[in-house]
Amino acid sequence: MRRHEGLRLRAAKLAAAASDLKRRSGVAAPFSLAFLTDQRRIPRPLTIARSLPRGTAVILRDYDMPRRAGLAAQLKSVAATRGLKLIIGADIALARKIGADGVHCPRWFSPDAALPDGMILTAACHDAAELQGARTMGADLALLSPAFTTWSHPGDGAMGASAFKALAAASPLPVLALGGVNEINAHYLAGPNVTGLAAISAFLG
Repeated sequence: MRRHEGLRLRAAKLAAAASDLKRRSGVAAPFSLAFLTDQRRIPRPLTIARSLPRGTAVILRDYDMPRRAGLAAQLKSVAATRGLKLIIGADIALARKIGADGVHCPRWFSPDAALPDGMILTAACHDAAELQGARTMGADLALLSPAFTTWSHPGDGAMGASAFKALAAASPLPVLALGGVNEINAHYLAGPNVTGLAAISAFLG
């Protein structure tokens, strides 16, 4: 019980930081906080999902995971109970099957069919060209990374706050900040089009 309350507190802090970014962004977006699944770092994503505040999105990645459809169905059940949005990565058919709220496009995936009306389309982006490509694709929201250095990708060059904000300000669609972002450093990224944040490990503290 104590661990569950700790997770809820972590999620609440991240949600507050995301809401502040959205307020200062000047634009609307389908959601301002997203939890990205990662079986290697968070083997029990349902525990995190059950701690999330209403309106948060869960993006199911783990693209090669065995029995992925089963986890998607479980996440859908939690999302329906807690008022979350469920976004399925790189699988329109699965998103349709379970009645998910949208589809997420990693950089190697482009939709090969139209999404049902009302479905959200998000895209992973890392530079201006990918942001423009996401807009052309019809994405509603981009996850722009890496904002800061992350322990999982220590060798990848992080943008840093100034470069991130400049790229986001010129973006043709709203962005969520991803990559080493938490409730402590999120405010450094506040600016036009930065409508919130996405994270994995930050939900664990």
